[in-house]
Amino acid sequence: MTAPRQMLTSLLLVEERLLEVDYFVRLMRRQGPGSQFGYCLNAFVSAARSVSFLIQKEMARVPGFDVWWGEQQQVLGSDPAARFFLKMRNFSQKEGRISLVGSCSGRSGKVMRWTYRFAGTSEKVPAQLLKRNVTDCCVEHVGKLARVVLACAERFPYHSCPRRAMTPDEIRALGLKIEELGAELGFRPEWIQTGSDFPLADQLRLLSRNVDGLDFDILTRLSRPPVSSSAAGGFPHDPFGQEWAELLVDQLEQRRKADPLLAACTILQRRYGTGESDSGPSSGGSVQS
Repeated sequence: MTAPRQMLTSLLLVEERLLEVDYFVRLMRRQGPGSQFGYCLNAFVSAARSVSFLIQKEMARVPGFDVWWGEQQQVLGSDPAARFFLKMRNFSQKEGRISLVGSCSGRSGKVMRWTYRFAGTSEKVPAQLLKRNVTDCCVEHVGKLARVVLACAERFPYHSCPRRAMTPDEIRALGLKIEELGAELGFRPEWIQTGSDFPLADQLRLLSRNVDGLDFDILTRLSRPPVSSSAAGGFPHDPFGQEWAELLVDQLEQRRKADPLLAACTILQRRYGTGESDSGPSSGGSVQS
């Protein structure tokens, strides 16, 4: 009995989805007050969750993948931040809006700059993400996903990237004939001259020009998120606005409810020793829950 034939597999769709995830992160950076940031965040957590789904779908029939994937799931499952994003995706898909605290951090030219923090969600915000810029947290999550994709490509190099499989030894290992490979790439059978003096390696080299490969430069870039250049915690320097937002976060996380008036009075008491002030706050906070 002949061994079952294995056609080429790849992580190209996974790479495309990862770029989509990165797109939503960059879109979040451009959002001000209002609901648009939440829309982008919902799209981000949904697309990010589907990265692992696509990996499993594309690699399901690859020998050894199930064991390797089980190890990756254990690593991600032991990461509180990764588990939090998974739960936020489930919540946003089935229950509603992800709860956030936003604050105005000043202007950049004519544009008002806003930053957001997770708070008061259905799950307790893990220490790694608490009081941090949501966008920075998302960038880090993209990095984790990209590292999983790169690890998969390293463990299964010829199944994850079709261009890497275009060698005589690899197509034999995959149980493919050159005619079958050519047909899968859209070439007519008579175009593949297996019986000629044209070496197999040269035929595969020519065929490889019609096969897309993973962009490892992009995957590597995404796997190494830059360190935020803004103030501590990833926010522009605005002590009053940051203090306001952090008090709201504390209230939402500790009491599961927010009282913006109480937060404002607390800040004023800390600064001036009274609940009143002649000058209003330079920045404000808002709650999306």
